[in-house]
Amino acid sequence: MAPIPKTSAVPVTIITGFLGAGKTTLLNNILHADHGLRVAVLVNDFGSINIDAKLVSSVEGDMINLANGCICCTIRDDLLRAALRLLDREDKPEYIIVECSGVSDPVSVAQTFMMPELRQWLQVDSILTVVDAEQLEALTGQEAYLALEQISVADIIILNKVDLVTPERLAKLKREWSYPQARIIETTFAQVPLELVLGVGRFSPDRFLDKPTSDIHVHEDGSEHDHEHAHEEHHQPDHSMVFSTWSWATGDKLSLPAIRKVSRELPTTIYRAKGIMNLVESPDRKAILQVVGNRVKVTISDEWGAETPYTEIVVIGSHGAVDSEKLRKLFDSTLEKNMNVANKLVNTVSEWFRGEPKIT
Repeated sequence: MAPIPKTSAVPVTIITGFLGAGKTTLLNNILHADHGLRVAVLVNDFGSINIDAKLVSSVEGDMINLANGCICCTIRDDLLRAALRLLDREDKPEYIIVECSGVSDPVSVAQTFMMPELRQWLQVDSILTVVDAEQLEALTGQEAYLALEQISVADIIILNKVDLVTPERLAKLKREWSYPQARIIETTFAQVPLELVLGVGRFSPDRFLDKPTSDIHVHEDGSEHDHEHAHEEHHQPDHSMVFSTWSWATGDKLSLPAIRKVSRELPTTIYRAKGIMNLVESPDRKAILQVVGNRVKVTISDEWGAETPYTEIVVIGSHGAVDSEKLRKLFDSTLEKNMNVANKLVNTVSEWFRGEPKIT
């Protein structure tokens, strides 16, 4: 790719996009590309980044150093503190990429780096919004509002998964969801030439001067207390959104047919689930679960090796949509001990839709 212009400030690309759009896939593509840059990636959880163990040169707390010079760092509490820690390193990064969570407000993130005292150290290069071409039109309510906000502030729109929609639907999306300031790049599997997204200098801070930030809250475990408290404090729905999250973990093996059955029983207000699974049908390798909108995908991934097999699944839904007890019963029903013994998997990818009729 063409060289990034050298400035005293380290350029920052902010990657945003609604849950499941393909942000992590794009980050994996960047980390594994031959770009010759010392890139630092700030993520909420680098456990989802597919880093080949052979590439890891060292691990320092919440930082992973790769042999190609790239750095992965988790955002614990303070985004700005994490960025400044990177700048204090002897091998200071030449480029920083920040992955926003799927329900975060990119304006707030951009404004963090726009403080006058930081301009000589950090400079926002662009805001890049990844969009799921297949699922975008299915979003409603506060989810649709947040996705629209993320698109409206984009300098570059990565219209991902275009292979899953017809040319007519794609043309309609581009007409109805595009903004004049943004360049649209159509992709599958978030594969895009890096010279189109890094060092492009498209960010214009002026358009954020009067733009309010969105007050977004994510509550764990669907706590009724948290939901009531959030409702009392945030009574202006235009700029306040509440999301619920729930997680489930077990050391027992799961049954893939049972996972398929449970996925069909998830409420439509739960629009994202992901995790690592220990399947009886694939005892030696990890299974990756992805639920995005009405699409469910299970991919057989790396070998467990010396690692003790486990299952960890996170579910994210709209306010009031997470019933912890119901979800626990659903996922407990996927345990091998509650099912008939299944055959081993032949294919490495299983994919279906939540709206398909149940198999009896």
